[in-house]
Amino acid sequence: EMSNILGETMLELREMREEIISLREELHAVKKRLREEGGGLGRQELDMEGFIPEEAEQESPEKGKRSRKRDFDRISKEVEKWACNLLFEEERTGNGWKEISCNNMMRKKFNRDGRTQVYLKWMADSRDEQDRESGISDKDNSLDYPCIKCYSTIDASMETVCSFLSDEETIPIYNELVVDHDDIEEITPHSKITWTKMPKVLFVKSRDFVTFCSHRWWRDGTQVIVNQACEHDDRPGVMVEGQGDATRGFALRGANFISKDPNDPNKTRITILAHANPGGGLPQWAMNTAVNGVVQIEPFKLFHKINEGACNYQLQQQSSPASSQTAHVNNLPGRSAKPAGIAQLGYTCFWPNGGGLKESNPFSSHPKQDWDDDDDEEDNDNDVYYEDE
Repeated sequence: EMSNILGETMLELREMREEIISLREELHAVKKRLREEGGGLGRQELDMEGFIPEEAEQESPEKGKRSRKRDFDRISKEVEKWACNLLFEEERTGNGWKEISCNNMMRKKFNRDGRTQVYLKWMADSRDEQDRESGISDKDNSLDYPCIKCYSTIDASMETVCSFLSDEETIPIYNELVVDHDDIEEITPHSKITWTKMPKVLFVKSRDFVTFCSHRWWRDGTQVIVNQACEHDDRPGVMVEGQGDATRGFALRGANFISKDPNDPNKTRITILAHANPGGGLPQWAMNTAVNGVVQIEPFKLFHKINEGACNYQLQQQSSPASSQTAHVNNLPGRSAKPAGIAQLGYTCFWPNGGGLKESNPFSSHPKQDWDDDDDEEDNDNDVYYEDE
């Protein structure tokens, strides 16, 4: 525990040093520009404790980058707290949640043993106003959109499942709803903005998504991946149906919690929350029809294929250990070298060489991932925050 705390302290000191260096570079740039322009401020004013004119601060790309990182850190915390509340602190049913059964014709194939439970609720966009897209109308923002939560068990170790899901080459094995994807921008070693394209589903034409994704590790070993829809200048979207190859959809908010099965260390629990807006101005009846046609099959198929794929992946690792994806290169203090990632509807994010923040607070705790619907856990708002910041 002490080594983790010291490692996190070293990471924070390194980040502070990098910020100081950036501020110095900004100050030198301002001095140079003012000298070239022939005035503005005297040398004495420029040298006073790193004084920088307000206009220069506003124009500074480094300052904007730091502010942007802080905004995404805030989003990560907010989404994790939101997801923990819906997944582990609310009752499975009630408060608008409805349990979804696997389609009768597909049940024997995708959920024969009942390993996966799925719940659906229609709810409004829960993001802050400042985080919503500029091209979305007030009418669209006021609508309810489908949110699903899923609980499943995988018959493979957590190490195997994390390695399997962190390998982007395995996407076709378990997720047919991703036909193209790309990383747009790395925000930090543990977070990025991604672009993903999905095919036509039923009568809903192809959609693409721009999504912020971030991951970290709880002290108990749980891997947490959160996401939220965002905008990016490098990937502008088509907001109107039929005006482009793909219409912009929105993976509004979501989270994935991957942990060891407490009853069997050779199995893994995956808990997923996903709230999405298909975009394109689809009328409510069309959304209802599409969701009802998909929700009884796709979540169950996803976990069935993850289970099959991870089990086969584990067999390959056992027969050929040298091919196991465990060559970690990210050994930064305070960060994990464990692989992380997943491909979901609306986003794909992979960190095969690690980089996720490790929780360092020895007193931190989290909502118990109770799958038996017990409702006796205390609610502690501080449990779900990033203790390592």
